[in-house]
Amino acid sequence: LVVEGGSAREEAAERMLAGKVVGIYCSASWCPPCRQFTPILINFYKSMQARGKPFEVVLMGCDHDEASHTAYHAHMPWPALPYGAPARKDALTNMKVVGIPCLRIIGPRGGVAEANAAGGALTEQLIDRAMAY
Repeated sequence: LVVEGGSAREEAAERMLAGKVVGIYCSASWCPPCRQFTPILINFYKSMQARGKPFEVVLMGCDHDEASHTAYHAHMPWPALPYGAPARKDALTNMKVVGIPCLRIIGPRGGVAEANAAGGALTEQLIDRAMAY
């Protein structure tokens, strides 16, 4: 995972995400609904971090090129899968994402708690409920 607003520092995903609810955020800089939802997600993420909730977001960028992906990620406080990583393309295919923004909520046991939380209310209860998945 690339962390710190798009810097080149990489950290092992397993260590960073262990025991947490993870929001896999499929988004792109060219997508107007994504640009509307991202600030909402940033505020929610910061609120959950301030409350000590075990919640992390990982950007699964859907931009058409690495420069756009990197510039878009630079405004986000969470890690991202590197643009060129085969795991990014494989995950997008396996997740069967049909539209963006998509925020897939995965519990600490790997179960899907919410297929797309981008269309609903982001609440602390969502994170609490996802701990069972």
